[in-house]
Amino acid sequence: MAKKFGKLLMVTAALSAVAGGVYYYLKNRDALMDDEFDDDDDFDNFDDDLDETDSDRNYVDLDLGKTEGAKEELKEEFKEGIQAAKAEATDKVVGSIKKVEEFFDDDDSDGSMDAI
Repeated sequence: MAKKFGKLLMVTAALSAVAGGVYYYLKNRDALMDDEFDDDDDFDNFDDDLDETDSDRNYVDLDLGKTEGAKEELKEEFKEGIQAAKAEATDKVVGSIKKVEEFFDDDDSDGSMDAI
């Protein structure tokens, strides 16, 4: 009999917990939705910006002839820079190869047998 009473008590506690959770959710559902929408409110009135006119604006004329010439100059400078970087890298590689060859050179000038 005690086992049945314990089971009944546990089932009743579980059902009351579920009922309490559902009641709390339904009661506060509208408040939760309203809180989410309040974050998106934008208090800036953009209609005021439409009334202002800026007659003091200065515009820059685009001269396409000058820009084409500048573009060609930049291309040439870029090509020259690439060529210089390539030459520098080649010099470094050749220099390091010579150092490695000297390091592993088997000829000893003093005639010792260290290289063997």
